[in-house]
Amino acid sequence: MCGIAGEVFFDGSPISREWMRHAGETLRHRGPDGDGTYAAPGVGLVHRRLSIIDVEGGRQPMSWAGERYWITFNGEIYNYEALRGELEGRGARFRTHSDTEVLLAAWEAWGLDALRRLSGIFAFGLWDRDTRSLLLARDPLGVKPLLFHESAGGIRFASECKALLAHPAVAPEVDAQGLRDYLTLGYVLGPRTIVAGVRKLEPGHYLFAQDGRVRRGAYWDLAAVMRASDGGEGARSRGTDQERIEAFDACLDAAVHRQMVSDVPLGSFLSGGLDSSSIAYYAQRHARGALQTFSMGFDEASFSETAYAREVASHLGTSHHEGTATGKTLDELRDLVWYYDEPLGDTSIVPTWDLAGLARRHVKVALSGDGCDEILAGYDTYVADLFQRAYARLPASLHRGIVRPLTSLIPATDRKVALDFKIRQFVLHAHAGPERAHFGWRTMFDDDDVCALAGQRTAGASDPFDAYVRHYDAVRSAPPLDQSLYVDVKTWLVDDILTKVDRATMACGLEARVPFLDVAVVEAAMRLPGRLKLRRLERKVALRRIMSGRLPDSILSRKKRGFNAPVTRWLRGRLREDVSDLFASRASTLVDLGAPALQSLWREHLDGRADHGFKLWTILCLGLWEERVLNGRSRAGATATSTVPVAAAPGAA
Repeated sequence: MCGIAGEVFFDGSPISREWMRHAGETLRHRGPDGDGTYAAPGVGLVHRRLSIIDVEGGRQPMSWAGERYWITFNGEIYNYEALRGELEGRGARFRTHSDTEVLLAAWEAWGLDALRRLSGIFAFGLWDRDTRSLLLARDPLGVKPLLFHESAGGIRFASECKALLAHPAVAPEVDAQGLRDYLTLGYVLGPRTIVAGVRKLEPGHYLFAQDGRVRRGAYWDLAAVMRASDGGEGARSRGTDQERIEAFDACLDAAVHRQMVSDVPLGSFLSGGLDSSSIAYYAQRHARGALQTFSMGFDEASFSETAYAREVASHLGTSHHEGTATGKTLDELRDLVWYYDEPLGDTSIVPTWDLAGLARRHVKVALSGDGCDEILAGYDTYVADLFQRAYARLPASLHRGIVRPLTSLIPATDRKVALDFKIRQFVLHAHAGPERAHFGWRTMFDDDDVCALAGQRTAGASDPFDAYVRHYDAVRSAPPLDQSLYVDVKTWLVDDILTKVDRATMACGLEARVPFLDVAVVEAAMRLPGRLKLRRLERKVALRRIMSGRLPDSILSRKKRGFNAPVTRWLRGRLREDVSDLFASRASTLVDLGAPALQSLWREHLDGRADHGFKLWTILCLGLWEERVLNGRSRAGATATSTVPVAAAPGAA
């Protein structure tokens, strides 16, 4: 994996060489093994390299066809050897053994159709000197990031937002819609970012720019795959369940094998849950010797899963390593927030960061089990969706007058996946429609809270639920469960989970690969009938059947626990004094730290009357991001300012 950036002026205007230098320095952590630049009239490309394939010959930016084409590329093309053979049959002659050069040759041979032939995770910028055109492209599921900013006559792009913030054309203004998204969900829904004018290239999309004209399009879309299956259980159920399961098993096994291509040491994350344990099983099957596996525990017993990881490692015969994620100081969190680039309220940013650091001490590539929950229905939210349909039949008066008041009497605990938290979250949203309820399971602050916290800073921004509705509309013909899976793939997965994993691993110079998000695996999962994903309270039905006899029964039967950190205790403990001082300072210009609503949450949390850990963590991460990234050292020559303008939101991009 790597860090990439670039700038193009179609009229040949001079590029900012100072920004190119600064962008390279800002992205150094993504590519500690080397750097390179390409500059010509009106174009500049930047590359920071983490060398994985063809360590000696894969330097970038790389050229092709007599230096007509130039590319800065982040990612891996797993089927590059097969593509190389096909291209050599068409007369292509290669100088290196890298997948980057194969990508260049594929573009020359097939144009945009090359994107559909790629199996991998990628983001790149490709410049055609002769036609003075720029192609940006991002992998189908959005595993690798690509952000861009347009201005009169020019466009610039980068792997991370803070590299763009360093450009003089990018104003340090907060996007009103992005701020509302973040306060509501704990992350920003694409294609927006939290910085006004900076956008994410959507997964499975490309951007083609020439002569100042820009067009965007999709080369792969999961909704089209689902529509091709006719959206019905009958179309998805051809063949027996056992045949379906065996086909999915073979597909996942092939994906893991495909993604183990590497010229450097490779290992696998192992939490002891079904997803990562399954990936470790397939990887050990294909490994030469003992696979290296890595897990991260906590001092807090209810949060730690290292005993399960040890059991799986012993069962599979891997070479296992484990560590303990500890609470961070405020200064450590400031550094962590800088690497995460945009504010991210997910509490698992801490253990993911620590896990990546542990793995990097031993390997340079790590397989991850991420994505399984979103394609095979692994979250509690999908079970909650089933219960919601029954609960919604309760009279509204009974819901408001009796059930909701009763839930407030349940004592709060600070244990992981506490039942009291789940009950309150369910009842709070369950009397809405099914789509609004599914959205509600993910929310941090409701509309009134957002207004109280941010005031006019989110004026003009639309309800983030509107984005959910647009995704639901794209797959209306699919069964309800698959609709929810699709929506989560398009929102939560790409803008929270994959963002978290990318930033944490890249901060440590580690490449993460996600076999469950191999396109072939995702398409196969969406063709499975719903009963092989969720049956009553059993989730990931097909995967549990596949792994029966391969993993210990204790792993197959245990409940999903997630990777949340014990921030409730940290906020009451080692972070208490510093966070109290931060909230008392009212230094933020994005949220009102003195708002009665926030101060009430803080007091109730400290007193133990309620667990507001997730909400307070969301605010804390936003405040630290504002201080460290927006007003901090990510901008060349910038100094902290007392106020930050917030751009009005004209509507969804």
